[in-house]
Amino acid sequence: MAGRVTPLAAKHKALGARFTEFGGWEMPVQYTGIIDEHLAVRQAAGLFDLSHMGEVEIRGPLALEFAQWVLTNDIYQVAPGRVQYSLLCNEAGGIIDDLLVYRHADYITLAVNASNTAKDVEWLLKQASEPRYQGKVEIVNVGEERAILAVQGPAAPKIMEAVGLDTLDLPYMAFHLLGDKGELMVSRTGYTGEIGYELYMPADDAALWWERFMALAEPMGLKPVGLGARDTLRLEMGYTLYGSDIDESTTPWEAGLGWAVKLDKEFIGRDALFASKGKHSRRLAGFTLQERGIARGGYPVQAEGQVVGEVTSGCMSPSLNRAVGLAYVDISRAKTGTPIEIIIRGKTVAAEIAPTPFVPSRVKDSVS
Repeated sequence: MAGRVTPLAAKHKALGARFTEFGGWEMPVQYTGIIDEHLAVRQAAGLFDLSHMGEVEIRGPLALEFAQWVLTNDIYQVAPGRVQYSLLCNEAGGIIDDLLVYRHADYITLAVNASNTAKDVEWLLKQASEPRYQGKVEIVNVGEERAILAVQGPAAPKIMEAVGLDTLDLPYMAFHLLGDKGELMVSRTGYTGEIGYELYMPADDAALWWERFMALAEPMGLKPVGLGARDTLRLEMGYTLYGSDIDESTTPWEAGLGWAVKLDKEFIGRDALFASKGKHSRRLAGFTLQERGIARGGYPVQAEGQVVGEVTSGCMSPSLNRAVGLAYVDISRAKTGTPIEIIIRGKTVAAEIAPTPFVPSRVKDSVS
C-alpha cells in the first residue's frame, strides 16, 4: 500500500477488501461488491471505517468566538451536545471545506474531509495567529491518534444497543461523550440517508470495536462497506463530495449550500458572499439519465446543441437501477424537469434535471 492506512487496515485485508487511494490514504473500496454493500445499508446496516477523516479541536477561552468567525454557519445557535453542518470559506467565498461541527460547552470538534485535513489545519492556524486570537485559541489536530467507525442503516439502532451503546434517546445531529474521560464520542449524523451513528475513539480501540460490530454480521445483517458504496449512497441523497462537487472554485450559492451560510453575522468570506448572493450564473443540480449509460465527472452537459454545464458526480443507482448524478448547469437550466443531454464517450444521451434526494431519506426517522 502506497498511502497512509487506518488502524483497521489488517482487518480489511483479512476480509478480502479491494483498496483504492483516497485523499492520500489506502482505503477499502469494496468487500463483496458495491451493489451488495449499498443494498445492505438500505435494507439492514453497514459498517464503515472512516478513520481517514480528520478530527480537529478548537480550544481556548475564545474558541467559540473563533469558530463563529471562521465558519459560515451560526455556532451560537447550536446547544452543547449538538452537531451542525458548516463550511470553511476563503475571502472570495470559495469553499475550503465542508465539515461537521461538534459543539461542546467550551470547545469545538471539527470532522473534516480526509484530503483537506492538512489544508484546513494550516488555514485555521493562520487565522488563529491574528492578534485578537493569539494565546486565546488553540488548534489541535487530534485525528492522528483517533479512529472513526460508522454504522448506517435501518438496523443501526438495534446494533448499537447490541454492542452496549445506548443511543435510543440520541436525536439527529446530536452526540454523547462516553467513557471515564469522554474518550468515546458517539454521534447520530450520517452520509447515507439512513439512520446512522458514528463512533470517534482512540485509535488503539478501533480493532476491538470493529470486532464487536462484526460479531453481529450474521445475526443482524451487518456488512462491512467500502468507499464505493459510500459514494453511491451519498449520491442517491444528492449530498456533495468535496473535490468532486465542491471546492475553492465553487461558492455555497452555486452548490445549493446557502442554507449553511448566515449572512447576519461576521465570518471570513461574508462580504464576497453577500455581494454575490442571487448573482450566480450556474447551479449544482441533480439529474437522471433517460437512456442507458453512466455520466461521470467531467462529462459535458448540453441543451439545444449548446454546452450548458458539466457533470461532477454520477453513478448507477442500485436502489433505482438507473443512472443519476450531479452537475453544474446554467441556472436557467436548473429547474426540475428541464430536459438536458450528456455527452458520454462521444454519444449524446438524453437526461432530465431531477430533484434530490433521488430516493427518500430516512436519516431523521424515529428510532423508538
